[in-house]
Amino acid sequence: MMAAPVSDPPISSGPPKQRFRAHARQPVRLAAVLVHPERGWQRDVIVFDLGLGGACVESSEVLSVGDRVQVTFVTPDRWDPLNLQARVAWRSSARAGLAFEYPSPEVTWGIFELLTAKPTH
Repeated sequence: MMAAPVSDPPISSGPPKQRFRAHARQPVRLAAVLVHPERGWQRDVIVFDLGLGGACVESSEVLSVGDRVQVTFVTPDRWDPLNLQARVAWRSSARAGLAFEYPSPEVTWGIFELLTAKPTH
C-alpha cells in the first residue's frame, strides 16, 4: 500500500494556535521598515517577537496572507541595515506573522546577531 502524499500546511488568516515552531521566537520591541514592492509602499513597523524563522509585526497597512515583503532592521550594532525577504504567513487585525526567506548564510547570520544582541522583555 502506498502512503498518501503529505502537503504543506495551509496558510492561515489568524495567528497560529498551539503550533510547533522550528525556531523559537523571543519577545522584543524593535523598530523596522516594511516594504511591499508589489503594492509600492514602505512603512515603519514595530516587531513584537523575533526568531530565526520569522517575526510578528504591527503595521498600519493591511497585509494579505501570502504577500511577499521586505523587512529592514537598522540597529546600532550593525554597520549596514539587515534586509530580509519574507512572506506573510498569518494576519489578525493590525498584526501579521512573517516567515523569513534566507537567500544566503550571511543573512541568516545577521538575524542571529540581531537576536543575540537585543535584550528580551
